[in-house]
Amino acid sequence: MLLRNITWKEAEKSLKNNVIVIPVGSTEQHGPQNPLGTDHLIAEKFAEKLDAVVLPTVPIGVSKHHRFFSGTIWVSYESFKNYLLDICMALKYHGVTKILFVNGHGGNTSCLSDIALQMRDEHVFVGIYEWWRSIPEKIVKKLYPENTAKYLGHAGSVETSLNLVLYPELVKMERAEDVDTTWAPKKFGGIITCETKEFTDCGVVGYSKNASAEKGKIIFEACLEELKNLVEYIKEVKI
Repeated sequence: MLLRNITWKEAEKSLKNNVIVIPVGSTEQHGPQNPLGTDHLIAEKFAEKLDAVVLPTVPIGVSKHHRFFSGTIWVSYESFKNYLLDICMALKYHGVTKILFVNGHGGNTSCLSDIALQMRDEHVFVGIYEWWRSIPEKIVKKLYPENTAKYLGHAGSVETSLNLVLYPELVKMERAEDVDTTWAPKKFGGIITCETKEFTDCGVVGYSKNASAEKGKIIFEACLEELKNLVEYIKEVKI
């Protein structure tokens, strides 16, 4: 049920005792082949398949590290956090006690975790779902038996495959590139902050040329099953 499509009378009945889903993502570069809206578009498709009340998508997130690529739009960590906290508090006012962020952008993760912890003090349960964390390992190994991590990267084969099945008209596969890189150095025990431009000239992190709609369908269906199971779990959570 999309909140934007119903009246306040219907919302009065639907908001209470229900899981409220908020799709969030970004508007940022996703290589030369994928649309800038990839992260929020994918999150929106997942959310629309759920037995829940779905709020309008939040399309811009914490993406400053992609700023050297044209079209990338970002907000600060503080602005993003405060905006979503205000939405959560508005939902609480209407009696909502269970919220699920369906997040399509890794740059939003730490901010959403902060929000979830803060809302616990308001007696509101906030969950976070991210599709790339829910792909069953057996499926990844079957589709990509070698160099798995290289295909899971930003704008890589997995993400491009999802776009090919969900938004095929927006993907320019003839522009896809394979870039032998990872998301910043992985050899150390600490965290090294890098700009995307420092390790990829085209915006792709890893390999994307072997993406396909067939792969995307398998990945989407497996992730959606995990997401639906999470929603059912949240429905049973005791506040």
